[in-house]
Amino acid sequence: MDRAKMQEHLRELSKLSMKANIKHHAVIDKHVSHSNELMKMLKEERESIKRLKRVISMLRTDVEELEKKNTDQLWDLAKMEQKILKHEEVAAGVAHYEKKIKEYVNKESVDN
Repeated sequence: MDRAKMQEHLRELSKLSMKANIKHHAVIDKHVSHSNELMKMLKEERESIKRLKRVISMLRTDVEELEKKNTDQLWDLAKMEQKILKHEEVAAGVAHYEKKIKEYVNKESVDN
C-alpha cells in the first residue's frame, strides 16, 4: 500500500511540476517579449532624442545669428540717433538765424 501511495504521490508531483514548468515558460516568454518591446521603445526614444538635439542645435545657431543681427542693428541705430541729434542741432541753429533774417527783412520792408 505504501508503494501505491508513493507512486500516486509521485504522479501527482509530476503533474504539478509539469504545470509549474508550463506556467514558468509562459512567464519567461512574456518577460522576453516585454524586454524586446522595451528595447525597441528605448531605441526609438534614443533616436527621438538625437533628432531633438539636432533641431535644438540648428535653432541655437539661428538664435545666435539673429542676436548678432540684432546687435548690429542696435549699433547702427545708435549711430543714426547721433547723426539725427547733430542734424537737429544744425537745424536749430539754422532756424535761429532764419528767424533773425526774417525779423531783419520785415524791419527793412516796414521802413521802406
